[in-house]
Amino acid sequence: MTRKYKAITKDTIVSARISDDEMYNVRQLMDLTNLSASEIMRKAFHLQVERFNEIEALNSSCL
Repeated sequence: MTRKYKAITKDTIVSARISDDEMYNVRQLMDLTNLSASEIMRKAFHLQVERFNEIEALNSSCL
């Protein structure tokens, strides 16, 4: 049987040490959103990149 979708591979692993309080917050988000810790971190990364791009756009328009 052939697959109807192409598997997305993620070759890079990024690890971070976080405090117990930060992990508590991650677990709360996991419970509230039904997402894995990895999915939450990916979303947080994308949001931070978007925020950075917005700030850069504002800064360049002010020059």
